[in-house]
Amino acid sequence: MISIAIDDVLSIAKQIRDLMEEIDPEGSHYAESDPAGIQKLVVEKRPDLIWLDIEMPGYNGLELAAEIKTILPDTNIVFVTGYSKYAVDAFGVHASGYVMKPVTKERLLDEIANLRVPPKDESADETLLRVQCFGNFEVFGHEGIVKFGRSLSKEAFAYLIDRRGAGCTVAEICSILWEDRTADKGLKSQCRVIMGALKKDLERVGAGKVIVKNWNTWGIDTSKVECDYYNFLKGDSGAVNLFRGEYMSQYSWAEMTVGRLFDITESAAVE
Repeated sequence: MISIAIDDVLSIAKQIRDLMEEIDPEGSHYAESDPAGIQKLVVEKRPDLIWLDIEMPGYNGLELAAEIKTILPDTNIVFVTGYSKYAVDAFGVHASGYVMKPVTKERLLDEIANLRVPPKDESADETLLRVQCFGNFEVFGHEGIVKFGRSLSKEAFAYLIDRRGAGCTVAEICSILWEDRTADKGLKSQCRVIMGALKKDLERVGAGKVIVKNWNTWGIDTSKVECDYYNFLKGDSGAVNLFRGEYMSQYSWAEMTVGRLFDITESAAVE
């Protein structure tokens, strides 16, 4: 696991880092207190987990968390603070947890056991699917194109790919699959059937491990997917050249990502 502890008091950040080194001696753990170095460290290390203080001179932890989630939506953020008043706001930015100071090893272990997105096991990386996002969305297994029993299962998988490993609730998936309907009990039940069918479709081609199902969220293990979109975000020149302004063309909700891809392309051209 890769983790970063961020606190304006460096000794506290180092305390959390030291505890993480005890908990996960095989991982890489960092401490940071300087606002100028935080974003650079986060982008460079792409952590699985960030322990983040909320009240920091010159920096608001809630705003920082929102910025990080925009860049790395599958990074777990656990707020570490001496104030309980921010709990509701913290979960508004999809935090994985909320720890009250003083920090103890037991409290960190409890949060790690309930992370929103399970840390990836790098030693278990294995590409099970190739995913095409530029143009129409298509999925390929070891024996060719993956056939989905339901068109909505394919669209749900496209959305999980778009979210790059972030956990998605049933209500969130409903809002994508049925944009004009309220996610009531009946619709959520229908959505669970769709997601169950999706899992079976992938299991049929030996790619069941791509799906990550937690108690109340669905996601994917990005380490098991080769994807032109992901390669584009890594700056791979081949993937960058493949982008011609079309991304998951059959899905209207994908237009938001198209805008982000153009912004990245334009920024790279300026540099």
